[in-house]
Amino acid sequence: MRKVLHVIDSLDLGGAQTFLLELVKHHDRTRYLPDVACMHGRGVYAKAFEEEGIAVHSLSPGKFPPLYLPNFWRLMRSGGYDILHFHLFGANLCAKPLAIMAGHPAIIVHDQCNDASREKNPLLLAADAFWNRRSDRVIAVSESTRRYLLEREDLPDDLVTVIPNGIDAEVFKPASEPQREESRDAVGIPRDCFVIGGVGRLVAQKNFTLFMDIAARILSRNPSAVFVIAGTGPQGEELKAKAATLGIADRVRFLGHVSDRLALYHALDALLMTSDFEGTPMVLLEAMACGLPVVASAVDGIAEVCSDGKDSILVAPGDEPRFASSVECILRNPEFGRALGKEARNAILEGYEIRGLVTGIERVYDEALSRHPHGKQSRC
Repeated sequence: MRKVLHVIDSLDLGGAQTFLLELVKHHDRTRYLPDVACMHGRGVYAKAFEEEGIAVHSLSPGKFPPLYLPNFWRLMRSGGYDILHFHLFGANLCAKPLAIMAGHPAIIVHDQCNDASREKNPLLLAADAFWNRRSDRVIAVSESTRRYLLEREDLPDDLVTVIPNGIDAEVFKPASEPQREESRDAVGIPRDCFVIGGVGRLVAQKNFTLFMDIAARILSRNPSAVFVIAGTGPQGEELKAKAATLGIADRVRFLGHVSDRLALYHALDALLMTSDFEGTPMVLLEAMACGLPVVASAVDGIAEVCSDGKDSILVAPGDEPRFASSVECILRNPEFGRALGKEARNAILEGYEIRGLVTGIERVYDEALSRHPHGKQSRC
């Protein structure tokens, strides 16, 4: 049995954390035994990992980089790990270089999206490219992310492979009518209204500011609709203030962190995603598996998962009138919404079910280990 250490920025709310939890749940533990290290804190997901029998190592109680490096060094040297798998930008920029300089074999990088921080800072982009070239394999979650790495970081073509995020479609299923009613009762949403949801971190990337403008436009014409936002983040208070300014505070409900995501999706009639950029968002995959019609920005991995007019409606980023009219089309034509939802679930079953994708990642591990048959040897 081989030991894998997954290293990630934090275990706070986020799509990368959600995917990592699914990944470790479905590892073949007769072959690969996973641990998780987070750069700082424990986060809302730590308990969920531990409930799956996964050891969680926090490298620092807070965002204090001087503690990351010595604590990661000790864990790396004492843990007997055969594979180090890095997730998100902080782990890739702080911990991965230390592992490479230490000569640890079998280093895997997971790139979740075309992160805007790299584009805004040429030094970060150069550093990320430098250390990525010295890794065994880079996994990109979408073809657009792979193209970004090839074009902007000039990585070799054979270094980067596409394995999208995935979900457990045996868990995320369409709701029965009793399940739908129970889910709405649990969050205090009337059973007979049309509910549009936004789910994700309340950060600039997700563009919930646009979400609020779309909500105001729709509610001016459809006062019986209800909007809900599930998630936490630095823009939370700003968005609540915007709802009040727009006069829709009583029709937009902020749910905060929702641990029961399945029940959340079961309470919705449609998902609205207004992101400016994405990799392969877990929220999208989960909602589609639950048979929800989706209206989303036609960006990056979203456009790769969705087929406009077949299993979703895709809209040019920032096009507020088009977003609003698309949601209203589903609101006013329930049959059309149900048809989109049925095709959405089929798309997930065909290409984004977690079990097959984990097998693909473990195949990447096998290939990396085959290049280092004698284990933890120096790369120098």
